[in-house]
Amino acid sequence: MVQTPVYNCFFSSIRNNGCEIVTNPLIYINGTYQINFDDLEKKAADPKVKLLLLCNPHNPAGRVWTKQELVRIGKICLQNDILIVADEIHCELFFPGHTYTPFASVSEEFLMHSVTCTSPSKAFNLAGLQIANIISADTNIRMRIEKAINVNEVCDVNPFGIEALMAAYNDSEEWLDKLNHYLFANYNYLKNYFKEHLLQFPVIRLEGTYLVWIDCSVLKLSSKEIVKTLLKRGKIRVNEGSLYGEAGDHFIRINIACPRQTLIDGLNRIRCALSN
Repeated sequence: MVQTPVYNCFFSSIRNNGCEIVTNPLIYINGTYQINFDDLEKKAADPKVKLLLLCNPHNPAGRVWTKQELVRIGKICLQNDILIVADEIHCELFFPGHTYTPFASVSEEFLMHSVTCTSPSKAFNLAGLQIANIISADTNIRMRIEKAINVNEVCDVNPFGIEALMAAYNDSEEWLDKLNHYLFANYNYLKNYFKEHLLQFPVIRLEGTYLVWIDCSVLKLSSKEIVKTLLKRGKIRVNEGSLYGEAGDHFIRINIACPRQTLIDGLNRIRCALSN
């Protein structure tokens, strides 16, 4: 089960493992997203549902789930014997007024009934080193994970990646604080720019990550058509919302993890392309 709109690789990973996708669509309301707990309870009651892929912070909805929300998710999953796999790859990236809570930290039960996936790839821009962490406190689950990642002998990591990971986690706190402040300033700049020049396109409230979700439904075009228009008229490429499920159509996703001047240039291109 996934909570859509959600990271596109969730869909391919599920299909590649011979499983069926069940969606628990998020509720889009007042410029943000909420979990549809009634729908979650209904879908979780199906004995065929064995696993929830939880995205926290959520990409592309921009939510950093509160502890209270995580408790409700966890209780529903425990009641229905559903394993939670928490993709927390953006966990270091959250903005003032919001606190990231690891799902496994909420309770001992949640810890033993979950798998947490993290990586320095996003916050520290180390994706090219292909280094990540799969964390589980349950011995049987760890054995299953070890077997799965060894099927095609693709589990080995390079020593340089390990050193980079340790440097990022042990020696980069000051840098990370500055990064979060910079990203928050970029988000505020984008938000104010849209308010001044592109008011008809609501900017979804961003609590974490560096991926801004924009509502372009006023155009009455598919996200694929919008992306083509931006590329043709503005020479700028953004992500089409439909990549993240049907609930993402009519939206686009913008990456703001860039120098301010690059962001300004990109926003001017978007304005030029959409002004007509």
